[in-house]
Amino acid sequence: MRNYGAKAINLIPFLFEPMTKPHKNSHPDWSVLLQRIKDELESLSESDREWIKARLAVIEATQIALDELFCKAGGAESCAGCDGTCCGCGQHHITLTNLLAYLLEGEDPPAPDFSRTCPYLGEMGCRLPVARRPYNCITFFCEILDDRLDPAERKRLRTLDHQLRSQYLIVAERYPVATLRGLWIGLERSGEGQLLRSTDKDVLE
Repeated sequence: MRNYGAKAINLIPFLFEPMTKPHKNSHPDWSVLLQRIKDELESLSESDREWIKARLAVIEATQIALDELFCKAGGAESCAGCDGTCCGCGQHHITLTNLLAYLLEGEDPPAPDFSRTCPYLGEMGCRLPVARRPYNCITFFCEILDDRLDPAERKRLRTLDHQLRSQYLIVAERYPVATLRGLWIGLERSGEGQLLRSTDKDVLE
């Protein structure tokens, strides 16, 4: 369920128990992982940090534009009404890219709670701001919302989706652990290897 603060209408707390069992202890200790990413980020060159910031700026602007379409279609009310059931599919959606958006601003992301259907759901919805939500979450429009878009809005949705996906993939091309399949899957691939090891690639091939 997306959380819109003052913009939300009749937001209600979740009334359901998690639909899935708590995730097994297959994830690394959060504080250890976060510090590992911070340490690697600190060691990056200024040019690498600026490269990431440039990509994040485009991602932020695009996600805000997508959210405007979502709100126009009545998304806040719809999500509040169904208690964010769709969000229960988001166990692994957050990416390294989303975490870097926090860390490059000197902020800590919220700690995941794997006892919930999505580790970033709170009592009143998503704990991640619009600009820092995973690609799969910010681009998801259920059939109800999609039906409320006119042809021009639906075309804009496809355009923004393509633009956003391209930016995430550009980051993942340069830093493979930032895969769109999610942080936890990226960690499984990297093992104890460097998380921010650059391939020096700037564009998709």
